[in-house]
Amino acid sequence: MKVKLIKIGNSYGVRLPKTVIESCEFGENLEMTVKGKSVVLVADKQPRSGWHEAIQDEINAKPLKYLGEWEW
Repeated sequence: MKVKLIKIGNSYGVRLPKTVIESCEFGENLEMTVKGKSVVLVADKQPRSGWHEAIQDEINAKPLKYLGEWEW
């Protein structure tokens, strides 16, 4: 698919078709990286996404040990 650069102030932009935005699950913010002469756009992860899975992995890897009462 070919697209045109659009002048926006001192910068340029690209219009993405709605179908591309929906299929890539793009929200308001994207991660943009440059690899060689290519620009890669990736949907920005939701804050705290994956935390539940990460803590479950930690709990399963290192069972908690009872060390007695806490002293304050």
